[in-house]
This record gives sequence, C-alpha cells and structure tokens, in this order.
Amino acid sequence: MTTTDQQFTLLRATAAVQRLDDDLTVHPGDRRRERTYLVHRAALADRAVPVLADVEEPGASEQDAEDTARRLLQHDRAHGTGRGAVPAAETRWDHDARGYARQEHAAAVLDEHDQEQPGA
Repeated sequence: MTTTDQQFTLLRATAAVQRLDDDLTVHPGDRRRERTYLVHRAALADRAVPVLADVEEPGASEQDAEDTARRLLQHDRAHGTGRGAVPAAETRWDHDARGYARQEHAAAVLDEHDQEQPGA
C-alpha cells in the first residue's frame, strides 16, 4: 500500500518526465536531452513498481522498469555518457540494468543540485 505522499511524489515525477519528453520532441536528435529523459524515465519506472503492483497486471511495471533501464544502459554504452562511479561498460550491469539506472539517477540528481547552488 502506498501513501498519499508517495502517490503525489510519483505524480510530480511523471509530470517532470512528460515535460522532458515534450522538450525532446521539440529538439529531436539532441543526445543530452535524450539522456536526461532516459535517466528520469528509468528512475520513474523503477520507483513506480511497488505503487503499480496493486493496479496493474503482475509484472507489467517490472518489465517497463527493466526495459527503460536497458534503454538508458544501451544509450550510455553507445555514447559513453554515463556519470556514475561504475561505467556503463562494466559487465555487472548486464544483469542489473535497474541498478545502473539508480546509480545514474543519483548522479543526475547530484549534478542538478550542484547546478542550483549559487556560484556553481
């Protein structure tokens, strides 16, 4: 069971991912924007799994989270754009794409926080 706070947090994250998707539509082919979208979309799918378990076919949200994380991993492997401590090329991610997405989301959140700081 999820709390109302968790649901609102996911709703805000969903809206943010939709804005990133809209931005990507306006700027097709922009790899930086594509990666930003993939990082946040993969994090959202991962976080939504326990919430959606009560309202979706079993495994549907798990599969979405796995597929989205794999897209991010493939993107970073193809373009060398990973930001986390363990590179995308590391074979450990072959069996833990969602772990890779979590690592990359944490790195993205830190980057975004640093950019918001005065003097950054």
